[in-house]
Amino acid sequence: MTLTPDPLVTDDYSEVFLRFGIQPQKSIYPYAPVFRGVIGGQAVAVKRTCSAEAMGRWLRYLASVGLPVVTPLAGPHRIGRHDWVAYPWIDGRTYDGSSPDIHAAGDLLGRLHAAGDGEASTGLPGFQWPDHHGESVEDDVAGLDKVLKTYRPDLHREVLGRFAPRLRSFMATTLPAVRDAGLPVADVTLDFKAVNLVYAEAGPVLIDPDNGERAPRLLDLALAVLLFHNDLPDRPAKLFDGMEWAVFRDAYLGHVRLTVRERELWPTALLYMLLEWGVWAVVNGGEVGDWDDPRQAAFLADLLTMDVRRYRL
Repeated sequence: MTLTPDPLVTDDYSEVFLRFGIQPQKSIYPYAPVFRGVIGGQAVAVKRTCSAEAMGRWLRYLASVGLPVVTPLAGPHRIGRHDWVAYPWIDGRTYDGSSPDIHAAGDLLGRLHAAGDGEASTGLPGFQWPDHHGESVEDDVAGLDKVLKTYRPDLHREVLGRFAPRLRSFMATTLPAVRDAGLPVADVTLDFKAVNLVYAEAGPVLIDPDNGERAPRLLDLALAVLLFHNDLPDRPAKLFDGMEWAVFRDAYLGHVRLTVRERELWPTALLYMLLEWGVWAVVNGGEVGDWDDPRQAAFLADLLTMDVRRYRL
């Protein structure tokens, strides 16, 4: 999901620096305050964390079963209205878009879902199903209309013609089809994308799990398919193509056995996340300058025009 730059990154964080014993500095991330430092000789990243206690339990559990994730080194400390945590700084490289990197990412997501699908949860918050009203739906339609007219008038008629009726019928059709299906849930990241992975020698490490919730694993998989290449500073400027998806999918399915119902609802799950998260990314991109970035604009255009049949299970 594309993030809106956070005005709070320019606020006074003197208490954060003092509590963690790190040097005063500017945030290294434009969308939320993240600070580098050293604690006990260990390089760290200090950041705000939602549901910090449950997040810590989840991450420590994942690490205990051999999953490559960051775990808290210090905190949580309650400072103002937020909990702050120091995580280890992971050295490595960024995702390169190659088949081995795609396979490694799919493998990691499958292992995360397999580790988090037990009945006993670590206490992550439960997934919140949306409750849109007519006005909010029309806001989405209007936002999409504005973005398309401004940045891609060549796509305006085609895309709005497909999306407007789907957005208006979301609460009556798409939502209940997924919500009421009794889909298997797991502790999931709900933000599994390339910019949240660092590729170390042994493979990718999940470095930003802070959107974690107890949610249908099928939605987490759908979100990864749609937004895995979102917010990258370099190419690829598109979603997975069919061959790349096959590499990711097969690696994922090496660890997870989807139910018959999950497979049946897979196209609906993709549509659900496209309408909920994808449209938000597209509309918000018009507000934060994403459409002025050629790479991000190309990605968002592919998101709007992709056919869910590209991603067969």
